[in-house]
Amino acid sequence: MSQWPQVLLEGIHVPITKARVVNRTQNVHESAKAAASFGDWQSLVDTAGLPIKGSSLVVSLSVGLPMEEVVSEATVLRALESEDATTFDFESFRERFSKSLGRPVLRRDAEIIFKVLQESRPDTTLRAQLRSAKAADASGDGILILTAYSGNYAPGAVCEAANRAYAERHGYDFQCDVLPGHEMLDAIAPRDAHTWYKVLMLRRALAGKHGIVVWIDADALVVDEEKPLEFFLCQAEGRDLMIQEDLSAECRLNCGVMIFRRTFWCQTLLRLLWEGNLSRRHHCKAYYEQSALVRLLVEAGELEPRPQGPQGRLQHAADPVDPVSRLCIFPLRSLQTNRLREVQFDGPEKTFIFHPLFASENFAEDKAEALQRVKATADERGKSLAG
Repeated sequence: MSQWPQVLLEGIHVPITKARVVNRTQNVHESAKAAASFGDWQSLVDTAGLPIKGSSLVVSLSVGLPMEEVVSEATVLRALESEDATTFDFESFRERFSKSLGRPVLRRDAEIIFKVLQESRPDTTLRAQLRSAKAADASGDGILILTAYSGNYAPGAVCEAANRAYAERHGYDFQCDVLPGHEMLDAIAPRDAHTWYKVLMLRRALAGKHGIVVWIDADALVVDEEKPLEFFLCQAEGRDLMIQEDLSAECRLNCGVMIFRRTFWCQTLLRLLWEGNLSRRHHCKAYYEQSALVRLLVEAGELEPRPQGPQGRLQHAADPVDPVSRLCIFPLRSLQTNRLREVQFDGPEKTFIFHPLFASENFAEDKAEALQRVKATADERGKSLAG
């Protein structure tokens, strides 16, 4: 995000070296607009409450284009000539194109850009980038389990110990990053949600030596210590990303537990996921990796825009939507169980991972208590079966 303040005024253009202008007027006091119209820039700064001197602004009035003056397809084509299809990102292109136009790229312009992309430069689309990434796979050996949490997060230590023991039992490598919350945010800046740290760890791991990389949230606990991860790899039938549907049909997927093959497809997916969050449209509020991943998979054609089927649920590994899809979606309670009352300690429906959901005021402490209870019960059941 730019270090310069945002002047929220309509019809004003300030060079990026001085301040950033956003065409957004609904919350601006009328006196600020009046100051702008008379060129009283110090009054404008004072009214807007900006910590800068009016003399530091280089300001000019910009005239909006008539509705019929939409950017032409030829102009878009010329701008796309120098774009590299393997690294193309629409948001970055829009920023550069806006500078060349000398005005913001509006919705009607974006429609023309997307039309040109589809018809004349299909190689630059997100779907094309991921499809081409399937042509060659990276290599790797072994399985790595990743997790991370801030030092004061109560469930973290409980789950780390149990999940590390599970990894050692099956010969998997295990990596856990424990650091203060502000250091996590520094590592992922300008992203403002701690959950983006998992994307950073996954990108680093998929550039390493392991053939399989597994993410487990810091508040997710392995309950069935006997079940190997190879069980899910077999069910996925060679697909690159394995994930479970979410309890909420609207949320679609649950990123609390994910399994990645070390392929160019997964590396490209995570690169696009990481870079896509730099879009300015997501800086007005916290933007989480789960929503971003769903949007990305929809744009890539790997996920239907809306849940399909009689219950409105997602398609699973057993009935794929696309035979060449790289996405395997497991049904509820396959990879993880989110409700305490649904945890099973034995039988064919035994819970693999317990990942509790709490909306209470002390949710972290409540999660830690529930996880400890489940862990204690699972240990007791294990001892009784062994005896």
